[in-house]
Amino acid sequence: MSSIRNTEGEGSSFYDYYAHTKGKVKTHHVLLVFFIITAIVLFHFRHKLAAAHDRYRTRRRSRFSRLPSDENGFEDDLENGLSSSTFDIGENISNNDQRQGLLQNSKEEIKRIMENSNLSFDQARYQYTQQQLSENGVGKDGTPLDPKTVTFSHR
Repeated sequence: MSSIRNTEGEGSSFYDYYAHTKGKVKTHHVLLVFFIITAIVLFHFRHKLAAAHDRYRTRRRSRFSRLPSDENGFEDDLENGLSSSTFDIGENISNNDQRQGLLQNSKEEIKRIMENSNLSFDQARYQYTQQQLSENGVGKDGTPLDPKTVTFSHR
């Protein structure tokens, strides 16, 4: 402590040593405050940053994906992320299913919903199906929205 303390006078103290720096801002203090504020801002917006990063990755991945071919529709769907545990395209591939996979306009719309709304494949497929039902006059409960429809129920 004696090496830091100014020993020239009787009333000198630890704070007298720093008297010549009064009013000056040290560079390392400015950098420290800058990095602390940056860390707080990044932490606060971490969810928005993660979502933006995912959208960028998806956009970049779709830009460099292969063009769809007629021969292996399910394989293209699987490579483009259009599969899940509840909609398992891998099983169709392993069974050598000869169908062409999902419809092209449905694929594009589901991928657009996934990218824009940041949804999983199942959620985007559900939202797409709900849109298709409402566009075709079917309610959320599966009944027609046509007022002239006659239905019979067992109660």
